Amino acid sequence: MESFTQSLGRWGEERAVHHAVGLGWEVLGRNWRRGRLEVDLVAKDGPWLVVVEVKARTEPVQADWHRMVSRAQQERLIRAARLLLAQYAEHHLEVRFDVIAVLRNRYGHRILHTKDAFYPLMR
Repeated sequence: MESFTQSLGRWGEERAVHHAVGLGWEVLGRNWRRGRLEVDLVAKDGPWLVVVEVKARTEPVQADWHRMVSRAQQERLIRAARLLLAQYAEHHLEVRFDVIAVLRNRYGHRILHTKDAFYPLMR
């Protein structure tokens, strides 16, 4: 049996996909996995390969929604992006990391979308 958190997550991801399609993005993958790496949504937005972390929450949200992606999670998404860029190399895309928060409330839901939510650290 699916937990409330799993159900909310699946529901949020579905709303995020509709949002991306509404923006004119080409959805390349959902729940993309390689080993321990996972990306909720992979899309093409013009010259961008967009790696999207989806966060589904019920309101009121107890934390800053745009800070819901930890440094460790960012690092995993960056590693996944390297693999995705190789997979879609023929498209010559630049990578961008977005966060789409889907916040459910008693009136429905709202979407908060942050483009360029974080940048890979240069070392």
